[in-house]
Amino acid sequence: MSNQTPAQEEFADLLAKNAADDNREHPEDRHATAREAAGRPDDEDEEDRYRADKIEAAMRMPTMDSRGEVNLPPASFDTNHATGVKGVIADARSYETARRMKWKDRVRAARRSVFGLDGSKHGGSSGPESDGSGAEDPDEESFLQQWRESRKRELEAETRGPAVRNRRTSPSVRLYGRLDAVDAMGYLDAIEKVGRETIVVVFVYDNECPVSAAIEGALFPLVATHPVVHFVKVHYDDIEFDNAAVPAILAYRNQGDLFANMTGLIEMVPEDEDFDSNSLKRLFKKYNIL
Repeated sequence: MSNQTPAQEEFADLLAKNAADDNREHPEDRHATAREAAGRPDDEDEEDRYRADKIEAAMRMPTMDSRGEVNLPPASFDTNHATGVKGVIADARSYETARRMKWKDRVRAARRSVFGLDGSKHGGSSGPESDGSGAEDPDEESFLQQWRESRKRELEAETRGPAVRNRRTSPSVRLYGRLDAVDAMGYLDAIEKVGRETIVVVFVYDNECPVSAAIEGALFPLVATHPVVHFVKVHYDDIEFDNAAVPAILAYRNQGDLFANMTGLIEMVPEDEDFDSNSLKRLFKKYNIL
């Protein structure tokens, strides 16, 4: 068996060479595979770099400026929709409308009606108030929070139905019997979101003024005995009220019509008379509040 013919030796040598060669590809294929293997790490690195660049670019994208203009579909697109995509758009439209109107402008208008001032007399300040960009308002975040709370109350009232609607937003609930502390938004809600027959008495106070404390004390018995009248109190600074006219009583009916303006209230009480609930009640009757 050891004596092989030349042909057998050549065949054995060929088998040995093939067995020792781990890469059994064609020489041309072998070179191509080597080039591909050499290039693969670079390709992967390039792909990773591209992906990382895209992520970094996305992270650097500027957020939408709340003062910018939002492009929304026509109002007919989302009318009477509270859920789904159209409900989201309706909420966005509601917020944009509220932001442009600026509840502070409405408060200023109410304040001007109290003092009998015409808007044209304040031409110098009309520019910033009428600017819908919101750039002049440093309390944009506070406004957004108040708007969200107000919107939430409205949606909850719509969801619950007329049987258990929110008292503030429901004209069908007629009994109050307490003095509610409100802010500027609550002040507007109180005088507007009630039945037309409901009288709303607004006590404008200064917490640092002892006279305000005395009038508030005199108010409590009247609040308890007249539950059909909605009594609220608001700090003068919240509605940008003139401090010189505080404390004051403002009475509204017909959802926002001012019919009794008792600014400088303490001066209306005779000097020889002790100020108490009876004194305040007589004044209220004089102004047809009670």
